[in-house]
Amino acid sequence: MIPLGVTVSARGGARFRALAQAKAREWGLPFVPRAESGGIELLLETQAEALLIVGGTGWVLRDREGELGFGPGMAKVRIKRFESQVHLQQPDHLVQYGELKPGDHVIDATLGLAVDALVCAHAVGLGGRVEGFEASWPLFLLAREGLATLEPFAPMCRVEPSFGRAGELLSARATGSADVVLLDPMFDLPKKSSGAFETLRRHAVHEPLDEATLVEARRVARRWVLVKAGAWGREFRRLGLTAEPRSKSAPVQWARVPGSGNVASP
Repeated sequence: MIPLGVTVSARGGARFRALAQAKAREWGLPFVPRAESGGIELLLETQAEALLIVGGTGWVLRDREGELGFGPGMAKVRIKRFESQVHLQQPDHLVQYGELKPGDHVIDATLGLAVDALVCAHAVGLGGRVEGFEASWPLFLLAREGLATLEPFAPMCRVEPSFGRAGELLSARATGSADVVLLDPMFDLPKKSSGAFETLRRHAVHEPLDEATLVEARRVARRWVLVKAGAWGREFRRLGLTAEPRSKSAPVQWARVPGSGNVASP
């Protein structure tokens, strides 16, 4: 039984087989053949614990318990708020606390499926830059393939995904080389969520944010390091962080720490 393989959707067998085989070679994963009339459940019972599947709607990640696809989702909703000026009365906390503006360079050091990164890309515009780091191989591949299809989201810069752990990738960056660094570790006390989010959680890297990574993030960020956590969790308390007042009543809380170039830095 392999941990992760690549295959095709039931209706796209012949049409997408060459693409799936090429991607399997590129990613160093086994290609799992599938008959057009065969169910995916059998492959997951006998050959692979999880599969990246390509078909007419793009790539999805599937395991025995659920399925996860890439889509702009809540990022699209949040971006539309910018376009309708709703954010002037109800600011997006990420944009507000990061003080994001056109031309900024943002590093989302815990990319996931890039919802926050896409919001950042809209805020910094075509003159800005957004990088995303993701430590889970299947989530990184799903995000990278999905992000490559989002050209219609102009005018926004493209999100540049990289594979690796946040601390290691940040340590290779120069001091003050980004304006804002975002850290969104998986919530330590999660609430039951949608099937798609539960699939994401099963394949995510569950490493708590450590002080060394936070130190590296502060060194790289000129302005702010933003840390996200669930209101029901213990992350802020453990790290000695304080939630921003306006986020304290929300299910998701934000803390911000001065970066290396911020006059508020010690």
